[in-house]
Amino acid sequence: MPKAEIKYGAKPFDEAIAFFRQKLSVPTEHFDDLVGGMHAKGFMISGAMKAELLTDLRGAVDKSISQGATLEDFRKNFDTIVADHGWRYNGGRNWRTKVIYHTNVRSCYNAGRWEQMNDPDVVKLRPYFMYRHSGSAHPRKQHLAWHGLVLAYNDPWLDTHAPQNGWGCNCRLDSLSKRDLERMGKTAPDTAPKIEYREYKDRDGNTHKVPQGIDPGFDYNVGKSADKSYKVLGDRMESLDHRVARPWVNEFLGGPVFKRFYDGKIKGEFPVAVLTPGNKKALGSKTQTIWLSRNGIDAQKVMQPELELDDYLNIPEIIEKGEIHRQGADQLIWLSIGDKRYWVTLKPGRDGKENYYLTLFSIKEKGNG
Repeated sequence: MPKAEIKYGAKPFDEAIAFFRQKLSVPTEHFDDLVGGMHAKGFMISGAMKAELLTDLRGAVDKSISQGATLEDFRKNFDTIVADHGWRYNGGRNWRTKVIYHTNVRSCYNAGRWEQMNDPDVVKLRPYFMYRHSGSAHPRKQHLAWHGLVLAYNDPWLDTHAPQNGWGCNCRLDSLSKRDLERMGKTAPDTAPKIEYREYKDRDGNTHKVPQGIDPGFDYNVGKSADKSYKVLGDRMESLDHRVARPWVNEFLGGPVFKRFYDGKIKGEFPVAVLTPGNKKALGSKTQTIWLSRNGIDAQKVMQPELELDDYLNIPEIIEKGEIHRQGADQLIWLSIGDKRYWVTLKPGRDGKENYYLTLFSIKEKGNG
């Protein structure tokens, strides 16, 4: 893929860069440990389970997206990272690097384009989306059949068929105006094709359905999924042993994504702690992940303006080591750290899974300044 295409012109593609940087790095052994829209919120490379390794790989991908690094540039960075960490990965080096590079760059491009094209002012002028095949020398027949298909910007077909639609897929969407349609001899957008499904079995032998022409795991709209909460990663967090999940939550809190969440640049909900089995039992919780909502942190900034970003980094320790007290349906946890006494309230969520949502408070300990 040429350098100019990665940078999308003379300037970096800001929407694509922002999409990538709002992802959380998640440990996975297999590609399908994250499914569908989870990939829009989670950065993963199958087999990369160590935080330091995944952080370095993420940095190499970031350069590809934000600085227009070529595939060969990425491969050089990849080789250095692999050597530094002694990582043994599956597959040949050229194949593996191409998959990592292409999948991440294209998904960020498509998410960024979706955001641009769905801007309300743009939709007023260009309310139709046309599917464009990449012109590959070895095209997928179904993708080629969709070439030139024009739909309304909000057609439900795009929920599952907006590119990319498979490994190595370079298809894209272009926005059109009413005048563009008239030039094509159309008086209205096309009718979306009927979706035909095929069955496939995952590595555990479970049977799933996917639309014809789309590779398993790609039957979702990456742009729409970008607007969803990090709660789409909840199932993955729940599947991890708390001893594995805890370091990753610390990584989330200490990384740039939580800083963006704290600064109000990311909406939704954010995982901030995991319960030990003992605390999970003591709280009577069915889930181990503790969440902080966008509304919650905004309210805390009003109620407790003295709380700073560093105070939030103490949340995992408060949850793990604090004293648990009941207050009706809510739970309170207390812990002193340095010259501050922290407490959190945990309130059951309304999502049917009984996740707990956290509110943080603190006071200065008497006699300490």
